[in-house]
Amino acid sequence: MNRLPAARPSPRIAGGALRWYAGDTFSLTLQLELTDQDGEAVAIGASDSVTVSFYDETRAKVHTFTASGVTDGCVKLTFDDTVSGKFRKGSYTYDILYTHGEKTTLARDNPACVE
Repeated sequence: MNRLPAARPSPRIAGGALRWYAGDTFSLTLQLELTDQDGEAVAIGASDSVTVSFYDETRAKVHTFTASGVTDGCVKLTFDDTVSGKFRKGSYTYDILYTHGEKTTLARDNPACVE
Protein backbone atom coordinates (compact mmCIF):
# COMPACT_ATOMS: atom_id res chain seq x y z
CA MET A 1 0.00 0.00 0.00
CA ASN A 2 1.38 3.41 -0.97
CA ARG A 3 1.10 6.53 1.13
CA LEU A 4 -0.43 9.64 -0.38
CA PRO A 5 1.94 12.62 -0.31
CA ALA A 6 0.85 15.20 2.22
CA ALA A 7 0.45 18.90 1.57
CA ARG A 8 2.79 21.31 3.31
CA PRO A 9 1.28 23.67 5.89
CA SER A 10 -0.64 26.54 4.33
CA PRO A 11 0.12 29.35 4.89
CA ARG A 12 3.79 29.08 5.76
CA ILE A 13 7.11 30.87 5.42
CA ALA A 14 9.55 28.83 3.33
CA GLY A 15 12.78 30.04 1.80
CA GLY A 16 11.99 33.56 2.98
CA ALA A 17 8.66 33.64 1.08
CA LEU A 18 5.08 33.63 2.30
CA ARG A 19 3.49 30.57 0.63
CA TRP A 20 -0.02 29.14 0.47
CA TYR A 21 -2.20 26.99 -1.77
CA ALA A 22 -4.60 28.61 -4.25
CA GLY A 23 -8.11 28.81 -2.86
CA ASP A 24 -7.10 28.37 0.79
CA THR A 25 -8.77 30.65 3.32
CA PHE A 26 -6.89 31.69 6.45
CA SER A 27 -5.93 34.54 8.75
CA LEU A 28 -2.34 35.62 9.09
CA THR A 29 -1.19 37.81 11.97
CA LEU A 30 1.89 39.99 11.54
CA GLN A 31 3.53 41.09 14.77
CA LEU A 32 5.44 44.31 14.22
CA GLU A 33 8.26 45.22 16.59
CA LEU A 34 9.51 48.66 15.61
CA THR A 35 12.55 50.52 16.92
CA ASP A 36 13.80 54.03 16.26
CA GLN A 37 17.30 55.08 15.20
CA ASP A 38 18.43 54.86 18.84
CA GLY A 39 17.13 51.31 19.27
CA GLU A 40 14.20 52.42 21.41
CA ALA A 41 10.85 50.64 20.95
CA VAL A 42 8.24 52.52 18.90
CA ALA A 43 4.65 51.99 19.99
CA ILE A 44 2.10 51.90 17.18
CA GLY A 45 -0.56 54.40 18.18
CA ALA A 46 -4.33 54.14 17.90
CA SER A 47 -4.35 56.73 15.10
CA ASP A 48 -1.57 54.96 13.16
CA SER A 49 -2.22 52.51 10.33
CA VAL A 50 -0.47 49.64 8.61
CA THR A 51 -1.09 48.80 4.95
CA VAL A 52 -0.05 45.51 3.36
CA SER A 53 -0.31 45.52 -0.46
CA PHE A 54 0.17 42.48 -2.69
CA TYR A 55 1.32 42.77 -6.32
CA ASP A 56 1.52 40.32 -9.21
CA GLU A 57 4.59 39.77 -11.40
CA THR A 58 3.79 42.91 -13.46
CA ARG A 59 3.58 44.97 -10.25
CA ALA A 60 -0.21 45.35 -10.68
CA LYS A 61 -1.92 45.60 -7.30
CA VAL A 62 -3.89 42.44 -6.46
CA HIS A 63 -5.16 43.28 -2.97
CA THR A 64 -4.52 45.73 -0.13
CA PHE A 65 -5.15 45.19 3.57
CA THR A 66 -5.39 48.29 5.77
CA ALA A 67 -5.37 48.06 9.55
CA SER A 68 -6.10 51.05 11.76
CA GLY A 69 -5.92 51.09 15.51
CA VAL A 70 -3.33 48.31 15.65
CA THR A 71 -3.34 46.47 19.00
CA ASP A 72 -0.08 45.25 20.57
CA GLY A 73 1.73 45.70 17.24
CA CYS A 74 -0.36 42.94 15.62
CA VAL A 75 -1.96 43.25 12.18
CA LYS A 76 -4.40 40.55 11.09
CA LEU A 77 -4.72 39.75 7.38
CA THR A 78 -7.83 37.72 6.54
CA PHE A 79 -7.78 35.75 3.31
CA ASP A 80 -11.48 34.91 3.00
CA ASP A 81 -13.06 33.42 -0.15
CA THR A 82 -13.19 36.81 -1.88
CA VAL A 83 -9.57 37.74 -1.16
CA SER A 84 -8.21 34.26 -1.81
CA GLY A 85 -10.03 34.19 -5.15
CA LYS A 86 -7.90 37.12 -6.35
CA PHE A 87 -4.72 35.04 -6.13
CA ARG A 88 -4.13 32.46 -8.84
CA LYS A 89 -1.11 30.18 -8.81
CA GLY A 90 2.00 32.23 -9.30
CA SER A 91 4.56 34.59 -7.81
CA TYR A 92 3.67 37.79 -5.97
CA THR A 93 5.36 40.43 -3.86
CA TYR A 94 4.08 42.47 -0.94
CA ASP A 95 4.91 45.77 0.70
CA ILE A 96 4.20 46.87 4.27
CA LEU A 97 3.68 50.59 4.89
CA TYR A 98 3.40 52.12 8.37
CA THR A 99 1.65 55.49 8.56
CA HIS A 100 2.08 57.58 11.70
CA GLY A 101 1.69 61.07 10.34
CA GLU A 102 4.65 60.25 8.13
CA LYS A 103 4.85 57.15 5.93
CA THR A 104 7.53 54.55 6.62
CA THR A 105 8.14 51.52 4.39
CA LEU A 106 8.70 48.45 6.57
CA ALA A 107 8.94 45.90 3.75
CA ARG A 108 9.30 46.25 -0.02
CA ASP A 109 9.00 43.55 -2.68
CA ASN A 110 8.93 40.68 -0.18
CA PRO A 111 8.20 37.41 -2.00
CA ALA A 112 4.93 35.48 -1.82
CA CYS A 113 3.95 32.40 -3.79
CA VAL A 114 0.59 30.78 -4.40
CA GLU A 115 0.89 27.11 -5.23
